[in-house]
Amino acid sequence: MIRHLVTFALDGFASPEEAQAHLQHIKIALEALPKTIPALKTMMVFPNENPAESVGFLLEAHLETWEDLPLYAQHPDHINIVKELIAPYKIGRACVDFVV
Repeated sequence: MIRHLVTFALDGFASPEEAQAHLQHIKIALEALPKTIPALKTMMVFPNENPAESVGFLLEAHLETWEDLPLYAQHPDHINIVKELIAPYKIGRACVDFVV
């Protein structure tokens, strides 16, 4: 099994409340992806609850094989979420992929 961990730093919100509401929207959208992307076994999103940190959220996805990673990453449903909800606010991203 492949574990795909990604952190995102986001900026550009009018208030901390707006940022938290947007993070919840991201969480709901991303966690629904296993229903439409067969290669994606699970998806969990953890908004950062520590306001002193710059990372906005952690994404944890599980896939069966390395070949499944681009099937998930390039899927139109995933791309739409990234374009609409993440990219306009993204100021940083870090990713770690490994076999479990």
